[in-house]
Amino acid sequence: MGITIPDYNIGEKLGESPQSVVYKAFHKKNPRQPLVLKILKGVLLSEEQKRYFRQRIEHLKVLHDTRVIIPLSFKIIGGVPFFTQNYFDGITLEQWAKKQPKIALDKFLVIACQIAEVLHNVHEAGIIHGGVKPHNILIQPKNLDIRLIDFITPLDVKDVSHFIYDPYFIEGTLAYTSPEQTGRINHRVDFSTDLYSLGITFYKLLTGKLPFFSTDPLELIHSHLAEKATPVCELNPEIPSILSEIVTKLMLKQPEKRYQSASGLLADLKQCQDNYLTTGIISEFP
Repeated sequence: MGITIPDYNIGEKLGESPQSVVYKAFHKKNPRQPLVLKILKGVLLSEEQKRYFRQRIEHLKVLHDTRVIIPLSFKIIGGVPFFTQNYFDGITLEQWAKKQPKIALDKFLVIACQIAEVLHNVHEAGIIHGGVKPHNILIQPKNLDIRLIDFITPLDVKDVSHFIYDPYFIEGTLAYTSPEQTGRINHRVDFSTDLYSLGITFYKLLTGKLPFFSTDPLELIHSHLAEKATPVCELNPEIPSILSEIVTKLMLKQPEKRYQSASGLLADLKQCQDNYLTTGIISEFP
């Protein structure tokens, strides 16, 4: 494995990206309580970044939704910078979706309603996630319980010159980035940035495709700024038009034209879910 950290027993590797590697681990003082260690790699952290990480962890303590997993600590031991967080026995939404030959509408709505509800609670606490994507949502395959993770990233999308051509970064992060996060439009990043990224996440779940993709990061950024996505229901005719319209509204370029809150989105998703459970179809809203 090649890495040891005093006071921790490091177990299986759970995932890896160009910026970090994630392990299941146990603190030697509490060997029955599994943790997650997210170890940053290849980065030279400034004092400002370290201070930001610790301040962000303190700020995130206002979140009390059990479906949110926030870092417990940021430490540097033996020159190794890492975050600790509670372990959840699940897989990423990305991994789960790949295992489904087709995602049933009832399952999609269970998942979508949960994420919208969690985001509502996060936003009500004054927190912007800033990185909503299938890789940052964990799911328990048996009961479809979800957890929202990765509230802290060492990367700023506007300052990623050394990662911007990395295929993992392009498909895993840039593909879910809102127009305002690119820094190319005159609009501050607010709660609606999470709703845009959630729209792309829903799009990928319902169609199996990203709405915009290019191996050229600058082309992909241009698509987020200017290109209109093919409606979900055109790519997957089994998706009711009203659900397709909800996803389209989430992905509108101008933040002020999207849903203005996750609670508004949740209300529409709940109405779809109620329709589907009672009638077996999702009809247009009156």
